[in-house]
Amino acid sequence: MRFIKLAIISAVILFLLVLGMSLLIPSHIRISRAVDITASKENLLPVISDLRQWKEWNVMVNNADSTPKEYTENAITADKLTITKQALVGDTLFTSWQQHNARSFVSGFTWQGNGDRLVVQWYFDIQLRWYPWEKFGSIVFDKQLGPPMEKSLGNLKKLVEKKP
Repeated sequence: MRFIKLAIISAVILFLLVLGMSLLIPSHIRISRAVDITASKENLLPVISDLRQWKEWNVMVNNADSTPKEYTENAITADKLTITKQALVGDTLFTSWQQHNARSFVSGFTWQGNGDRLVVQWYFDIQLRWYPWEKFGSIVFDKQLGPPMEKSLGNLKKLVEKKP
């Protein structure tokens, strides 16, 4: 009986310790990548704002897990993912990424600069719940999303800089 009490008390204390540590991890994280592009806003805007053109440069959209795909100007629909254009406000495009039977993310593209020199930033805002496993799992989000974001922005740069 004493061993069972010790095991239960130890499990509760361990859970509270893990919960306390997870509370130190923020509930909102932003994963962001940026690229310098030598092009005008007029050349960049149609490529970013028309979701049909994303298949030409966005690696995350072309993921093999997301087939079949339907591309429209305002949405991309696949088996496991739906991307929707929310708004184009000034120099920022807001999108929503909804994983089927899972969570949704807010994403955005922001471009700054004048003339033929732009800095394009792509970010994902992720809101986490209080669950310890979700907070600790968020530590690897940057490693999961960062490389495909960098490759996509590199593809975007090549595509936009080719346009006259």
